[in-house]
This record gives sequence, C-alpha cells and structure tokens, in this order.
Amino acid sequence: MANKRKYIIILGIMAALVFVLFRLNDTASVEEQKVADFFPEARKIQLVNDISDDVFISLNLPAVRRAYMVDDQMKAYVVSCVGYNGPVNVLAAMEDDRLIGIDILEHEETLDYAQHIESDWFLERFMDHGTSRYLNLVVLDKENPEDIVQVTGATVSSQAVVNAVNAAIGAYQYQINGVEMERVPDVVPQEMWQKDSNSFAINWKDGSIRINTETIKEYDQVEMDVTLVNTTGTETDFRVKGPTLRTVLKQEDLDLSDYEGIGITGRDGYYTMVDREKLEVGEVILAWEANGELLPEEEKPVRTVLPLELGPFWVKMVTNIDLYDEITPKDIDKVHMFNPLIEGIEPYLYEYYGSRDKSVEIGKILAKFDQVDTKGFFTMTATDGLTKNETISLVRQRYFIKYEGENAPMNIAPNFKLGMNVKHMTHFSTTRDAVVFPEKMVQVVRTSEINGMEALLLEDVLLTAGMRWKEWVDLRVIDADNNYVTELGYEEMMDSWLVQVDGKTGLYTGEDLVTDNLLRVEKDEN
Repeated sequence: MANKRKYIIILGIMAALVFVLFRLNDTASVEEQKVADFFPEARKIQLVNDISDDVFISLNLPAVRRAYMVDDQMKAYVVSCVGYNGPVNVLAAMEDDRLIGIDILEHEETLDYAQHIESDWFLERFMDHGTSRYLNLVVLDKENPEDIVQVTGATVSSQAVVNAVNAAIGAYQYQINGVEMERVPDVVPQEMWQKDSNSFAINWKDGSIRINTETIKEYDQVEMDVTLVNTTGTETDFRVKGPTLRTVLKQEDLDLSDYEGIGITGRDGYYTMVDREKLEVGEVILAWEANGELLPEEEKPVRTVLPLELGPFWVKMVTNIDLYDEITPKDIDKVHMFNPLIEGIEPYLYEYYGSRDKSVEIGKILAKFDQVDTKGFFTMTATDGLTKNETISLVRQRYFIKYEGENAPMNIAPNFKLGMNVKHMTHFSTTRDAVVFPEKMVQVVRTSEINGMEALLLEDVLLTAGMRWKEWVDLRVIDADNNYVTELGYEEMMDSWLVQVDGKTGLYTGEDLVTDNLLRVEKDEN
C-alpha cells in the first residue's frame, strides 16, 4: 500500500514537471514565432537566456530578461517593467541601429487603464526609431524623433512600455556597438503617478480634513444598488457602501447646502465639478466598498458615486474634494457660432484612442473673448442633456474641443478616458460667452422650414445657450467678418431663425435673410 502511494506521488511530480516544461516550451515557441514575425526572412532564431548575467546589463538595465539571436546577430529582447498593477512584458525588435517594432507579450494592468497599450495604433508609434537615444514619453505633441505619445488616461502603463523598450535599446547598444547608455529603471517611479491610495482631502476656504481608508468606515454608512452609465452607453451595476459627503461634512460642523458646488479630483488628474443644483437633488456617496469587497488598489481610497448623474461625475481614486463657496453666476451676453469663431486658429490633429481628428485648444478660444472670469466655470452641454462644469484654469491648459470625427463635438484631454467626455456637444460657455454648434442644437430646439431648409428658432438657441434678456433689450447681429449687421428687437427675435448651409450659419427674420454667415448675437443694453 505504501509503495503504491509512493508510486502515485512520483507519477504526480513527473506529471507536474512535464506540464511546467510544456508550458515553458509553449511560451518559448510563441515568443519565437513573434520574433520570426519581425524577421520573416530569418534562417535561424536562437534563444539567449543568460543575457542578464552580464554585470553592466544586470546593474543598469534590470528590465532585460532574455534575448534572441537572429541569423547569429542579437536583434530581439524580452524586457519587463513594473507599471501600475504589475509587470508589462515587451518584445522589442531591432536591426541596423533601428527599433523596427515592439509587441506586448503580457501585462497585469487593469483594462480601465491599459487596454489600449496593445492596440496597433499605439504599437505603431514604436516603429522605425533610431537606437542612439532613449525614447521619451510625451502627453500630446511629438516634437522630437524619439518622442512617444502616451495612451490617453494610461500614463503609467505607457511609461512602463517606454522603460522596457529603452532597456532593450540600452542592451542592444551595449552588445552591438559597445556603447554604455544611462541606467533605465524597471519600475515606473512612484512620484510619477503620485500613488496615495490611503487617504483623500476635503478642502474649504478656512480649513481642510484628511480622511483615510479606515476612518471613512467610522461615519454613518449608506448601502445601495447603483448603475454607472458612461457617455458611450456602457452600463455597470454596483452595490456600493460608504458615507455621503453631506454626512462627513456634518461631523465638521459644515453644511453642504452652504456651498455653490464641489470640485472632485482623481489621482490620475481627472476632475469634475458638481454644482449646487445637482447637490440639492442627489447625494454624493464616498464609496470605499463595491459589491461587498474593498475597492481594488487602483480605485482607492474612495470613488464618488452620484446615483442620479452620468459617469463623468463618478471619480475614481479621489485625492481632493474642494468646496466652493463662491461661483460667479452666468450672465451670457454673447452667443457665438463655433465655425466662424475658430477661423484663424490652426486646427490641431489630436490623436485620441487611435483616431486623429481636427481639434482646437480651448485656451485659444477663450483668448477671443473680451472677458473671462476665472471665478466662473466652463460649462459643456450635450444633446442627451448631460451638463458638465470645469474650472476655467483647468480647461484653458491643454484641453481641446474635437470638432471632427466620431462623437464630435467632444471635449478631450490627455487624462480623459473615453466615456468620461461630453460628446455630441450642443454648446459650451464661460460666464459671459456661449458658443453653439447649430448642427447639434437642431436636436434640442424648435425647428421650422424656410425656403426648403430646416431652420432653428433663434429664441430657443439663445435660451438653451444660457442667454436671458428683458423685453426692451435689443440684440446686435455680427457677421463672420466681425461687422455689425443689424439689431433685432424683441418681436423680431421671436421670429428669427438659424439655417446651416455648407458649414455657415444664416440668420433669417421671417423669410428675409439677414446674413448668410453669422458670427454671433449679442445683447445691446445701452
């Protein structure tokens, strides 16, 4: 009996060894095939396992794991750098002092933050680079040959890929050309992603508090079933647990109702503003638990849950919640048409999730306004009714309006993941100026027919954009050449219509054409 048991154990060990050897051989075969894909004319491909035994490589290029000789020349490296969640394993192929391409072999990054590092449009950014310099990760603009534009919303994962490839470049230069390049870390520096998953701050004019992942549990808790709806239409059901922001503030003798709004910032730089109107009708839950489990590391310390609002108001990995006791109220006195307003601004071909479309920097639009109140908010509204506010200081720095391509008009920024945007925008506004997209406004205002063309009621367009007026106030009409055309009295305005023709906006009063290329309508209160 004992011999039989011993025999079974030996067979089990042998089976395990065979399985491990099979898996290792299978992995090696897959890798070798990927190398062959880069070098289809190769006659011989040979694995080099002991490359990391070299002292220079082990000390200065610790990401290097193994390499492949192709026709007796070192041409491919398997490298690994730790990103947000774990190692990102990369195959980098080089020949004749050129990086000819890379492939992502494996990674442990979450789909939320790294699903696109395996996309062809990102991998193609690593094709045909020289190996005399390390690659450099950039947010938006590729200004130098060695620059790699990151995946939007995936800075850490993108940097992990760049670090891994740089280690391969360093090993290649050392082995082929005898050049000792600078050290490349095999971990993305913590300061780059500012990971503080243990606490967040609530700030107000005269003070602040910091709450950690343990003290958050000491407040009165709310548990409820909620549905996160992103602007892409994706729906995700949760059961969340955590205190409301109102409850937390009450412990500090603060009343959320005293504030005009709150600003919520995530560790990845994402920001959203929730105004008084939304705070009055719904609660902000500071969720530290979802579906009966603690939040995963990449979402801690809490995520804001606004059950009545769309996904752009739900912020993961909250670092700061700012309470605003003063927000300059909107008093829109000019409503601009988007197309003529951006005349003269060179379009920026923004590459966003693999699509390269015409965009314009918001800061350049703001520069065309006579007055921009930094205590006010930049407001964006979509055809589905979503309204999102941002701080002026935030949007004027490298935020864009994408006005061509899928989901346009849409706000985009380096830290905006798809689904957190305001897409199919009808208009946006500062405190005094609003800018409308007539081709989208047509979906939300009253229309009629003028000379066989669909026309938008001017009154509805102005009201939707936020303009208010007294009956005695005249409206000035300005054309695309910035020339004064005429004034509209109250009765004329009530019978005025906008018509889109070849990208231009015509203004009619009744059936009479006032201008065929309208720039703006503004209040004349003199």
